[in-house]
Amino acid sequence: MKIKNLKLVNFKPIKNIELNDLGSTVIIAGANGAGKTRLKEAIVNTLQGNPLMDMTIEATRQEEVDVKYFGNNFVEVKQGQQNQILVNYINSRKYGAGRYVGSLVQIDSNRSIQTLNYTPVNWLADDPDDVDAPSNFYCSAFTSRWQDFVNYIHQKSASRDKKLANELKKTPSLGEDIINKNPDPFEKYKKIFSDLIPSKKLIDIDPAQPREFQYEDEDGQVLPFSTLSSGEQEVIKVLFDVARKEIKHSVIIVDEPELHLHPTLTFKLIESLKTIGEHTNQFIFLTHSADLISTYYSTGNVYFIDPSQNGANQAHRLSDLNNSHHQLVQLIGQNLGLFAVGKKLVFVEGENSSIDRLTYHTIAQSVDTEIKIIPVGSVINLMTLNSIEEQIRNSIFGIDFYMIRDRDGLSDSQVNSIEVNGRIKCLKRRHIENYFLDDEILFKVAEQLYLTTDNEELTQELIKVELKRIAEESINFNLFKNYKEYLNVNFHFSPPRVRRVETKTTDEVKQELIDGVQHNLDILTSELESEKVSSWISNEEVRLKEMLETDQWVDSFQGKLIFSKICSDVLKGDIVRVRQAYVDIALKQKPEVLKDLLEIFNDIK
Repeated sequence: MKIKNLKLVNFKPIKNIELNDLGSTVIIAGANGAGKTRLKEAIVNTLQGNPLMDMTIEATRQEEVDVKYFGNNFVEVKQGQQNQILVNYINSRKYGAGRYVGSLVQIDSNRSIQTLNYTPVNWLADDPDDVDAPSNFYCSAFTSRWQDFVNYIHQKSASRDKKLANELKKTPSLGEDIINKNPDPFEKYKKIFSDLIPSKKLIDIDPAQPREFQYEDEDGQVLPFSTLSSGEQEVIKVLFDVARKEIKHSVIIVDEPELHLHPTLTFKLIESLKTIGEHTNQFIFLTHSADLISTYYSTGNVYFIDPSQNGANQAHRLSDLNNSHHQLVQLIGQNLGLFAVGKKLVFVEGENSSIDRLTYHTIAQSVDTEIKIIPVGSVINLMTLNSIEEQIRNSIFGIDFYMIRDRDGLSDSQVNSIEVNGRIKCLKRRHIENYFLDDEILFKVAEQLYLTTDNEELTQELIKVELKRIAEESINFNLFKNYKEYLNVNFHFSPPRVRRVETKTTDEVKQELIDGVQHNLDILTSELESEKVSSWISNEEVRLKEMLETDQWVDSFQGKLIFSKICSDVLKGDIVRVRQAYVDIALKQKPEVLKDLLEIFNDIK
């Protein structure tokens, strides 16, 4: 399930908040006292059967659509009117064997853990995951859940030892098979730990002696969990808590994810949480963080609560703001300027609303967490920045920066000329979307996001065929765009120059200006006469068709169009969601697809 729409009225300090068409990752920002915590309280209560707001809940899997549960694609909840369908559905959630499907997870802002009490394990007890957990398991305070977790994982390890002993006693000859059938439950937590902090390694626990977790640092020294930084401890605790159950198709609300965290750790926390449940969960993050706002602004699901609004909707979707909200835009702009930048800045084409930023950020963080991605607008702005980069670096101590631009219609010689200072890199493919056309990864995305096409079974082969079809049908579009880019890159009108203007008469200056304009016109007329234009376009048509005979079109065709069409026409999925899942899967399962981008960031590193 996921929340599609919600409306909360007269729930102090909130007067009126309406959020519609919510996506899979929602950022809700606002100053202290704006009502973020109260909004969370209302959402949690409503999903637990106490409807404090209007809410539309959308089914995200077939089981929910069936008559047994929703009986429809949506459940409508009205403020003050208990919806028995929702109540029955939530009460039906019994989570044994580590499963947690179709419910609510709450991670409150109070995550300060005091003294832990370690309970001796019961060696005769069964696996704690064989016992059903209540439907409101994740609605309890985070601090109590962490206390429960440390005892749970020791008891689960003891239960595993008991299972191994019993099975080995029955059939000692199958020792290795039995161990493989009963994996160490602590292994997945060790992996989470090492993924988050690669320089450190979590040490195995001994269920016979429950105690604080320990880890080994880069020098081989064994240290207690409490010696990690406060930020590292907090992120590990949150991820361990959520990883305990296989959460899918659920609403996960996180209050102040940035609390006590460096922006890099906050980003890692959110991206790690999003991978849980194979991208089927909906996340609602309530935050003060300008860094989160600027990073996830591209998703179109970032809202700012304006406490001064009286009567009208207080929740502004940032991507919809215009000049009529100029004071709010100015306030947001000031907040966005507060985020802490890394030591290495990478400027990329695109406004803050460009989804490219989030893509580049995810890939960069997999290489070096010191890298910070900053959109700079048009390619003209990027090239202007490139021309003064040395002066900027010499003026700002401790800052190192680079630039990445699309390849567009540039020739190899033009790329070499642009990259000569080593500070700017051109993509080896036309646009960043050209890296999102791998049929294998697109099929894996479709599987994870449960995407389906209209008319036939969605297979990797079908995606491959459809990609080629879309490319073939885009010949005219490519011809048009390529010639426009060719004109922009190769032809421009140079302003006429007049040397030693102070020594010349007015008539002489006028004549040199006229002659200079005419000289430019003569060159343009010669180079752009109809025969030459026709020849260029004809040769380009031949080149495009030849590329379709091989896989070269993947690099050189207009990737933005092809990726957009494969998402809308074939996968029937939201382009931002598909893109984020694509990057996650490619980085983990097939990084060679993103090889060029990873090489750029490794060079910067």
